[in-house]
Amino acid sequence: MTDPTGGSPQIPAHLQGAMGGPADSAGVPWGGRELHSNPFAGDTGEADPGLLEALRAVAAQPLEPQRHQRVLSALAGARLYAPILPTVLEQTVDDRGLMHDNSSEMAMVRLTSGDGREATPAFTDIPALTAWHPDARPVPIEAERLGAAAVEEGAQLVVLDPGTPHTFLLRRPALWSFLQGLPWVPAWADAAVASALRTATGEFGWITGVGLGPASRAVHAGGTEVRIEVRAAAAPTPQQSKQLQDALAASAPLVERIDSLALTFTQG
Repeated sequence: MTDPTGGSPQIPAHLQGAMGGPADSAGVPWGGRELHSNPFAGDTGEADPGLLEALRAVAAQPLEPQRHQRVLSALAGARLYAPILPTVLEQTVDDRGLMHDNSSEMAMVRLTSGDGREATPAFTDIPALTAWHPDARPVPIEAERLGAAAVEEGAQLVVLDPGTPHTFLLRRPALWSFLQGLPWVPAWADAAVASALRTATGEFGWITGVGLGPASRAVHAGGTEVRIEVRAAAAPTPQQSKQLQDALAASAPLVERIDSLALTFTQG
């Protein structure tokens, strides 16, 4: 079961308009602008050492929540690369039946996750980006502005360094916390989530116990985030199962803090 997206936190004003429109990546209108030096002038294209170390650490031990938190800390102010590809806006067919591209624009690459949601890829260095897609143009951008642009484009997920051994999935709750500068804990290690889960399931007398944990060892890189195991003396009826799912979906802390969950039942 995948939870709803929850509420609609606001992107900080200074990050709005992060990748286009009438404003630039700092949210400042283009009109009347003067050109200034490139903030990424002299960039070597290499990964930020602290961020790369944090990504490798969580890949080595993905079930340690502190390592997930260190990735977000290392992301603050870090330079990433957004892969940009041309997108055809208009095509025509000539007298010979040949198709021509009349106009196109450069656009951020968008992926589709396993559950159908859109995800934005981002890279810590140029070699990782070109190895992933040799035709993509690497555009340097601050992590915060890339995240804001992803949200404005409708993506709930940001995938760091896809195709590498240290791929990291920045899920919806983590992404919103990062953009708003708020503390964050993975849902499967969050005491507030555990408390809300006990409250939501406490009204069902047929439940004898409930457990919370990461859905898999690959929770840092993809798939479902949280596994909720419900224990009962007997298998629940379809009505009982539906009532429980409705109760979980009605819990604001669970909806806000959990990206996606798998619900399982065991007898005992």
